[in-house]
Parts: sequence; structure tokens; C-alpha cells
Amino acid sequence: MKIQTRVFSLLLGLVGFAGAPAVLSQTTAPAQVEQAASPYSDAELKSFAVALVEVHRINDSYTQKLASAQSPEEQQQIRDTASKEMVRAVETEGMSVEKYKEILSQAQNNPAVAERVKEHIRSSGK
Repeated sequence: MKIQTRVFSLLLGLVGFAGAPAVLSQTTAPAQVEQAASPYSDAELKSFAVALVEVHRINDSYTQKLASAQSPEEQQQIRDTASKEMVRAVETEGMSVEKYKEILSQAQNNPAVAERVKEHIRSSGK
């Protein structure tokens, strides 16, 4: 399996792109979250939030294209292109794919991290 395909599969599997913002929005965290409860800086979480929104946008765009693909080869080409764009979106924010997945996992399991990510998404107006 090519590296881009693996990254795309990992991103889709871990993020569940359609569900990622939903997971964050379903988190019930107190209105005031202690900064110390998160192992990430505000800068890291802001970069993650911007990348998350962009990856979600890319996923939505390519999901429609994938559904209209005429052959398995065309589907693979679409997956490869989407994967490259998603990786580029994450790296553009100064973050590795591994760090992105780590923060995503934390946001799904740690209400303090999820709340801080939601704050950054809201403040970015996206």
C-alpha cells in the first residue's frame, strides 16, 4: 500500500471526518476548562483547529468526487489526491500528521482538549 493511501486510510479511520466535529460538539465540558488539563499549548491547538476544519472541507469535497468515480482506478486516484491535500493542509499548519492524530485522539477522549479546540474553531469563525 502506498504511503499516501495509508495516510489517507489512517486519517479517515482515526478522524472519521464526518464525525470529528460532531465528536467535539458532543463533548460536555464545563464552561471554564483548566489550561493545565491539556498537554498542548494554545498555539498547537489553534493550528490543529485550523487543520481540522480544512481536512474536513477537503474530505467533504472528495467524498462527492469519490461517489461519482467511474472505476476503481479513478477512485484510487481520487483517494491519493485527497490524501496529499489533507497531509498538505496539516503540514501547512506546521504540524506533522502524527501530531495531528495525537491531538485528535486527545480531543476525542479528553473534554478539556475538546473544549479548547472548539474555542479555537469558534474564534477562527469557521
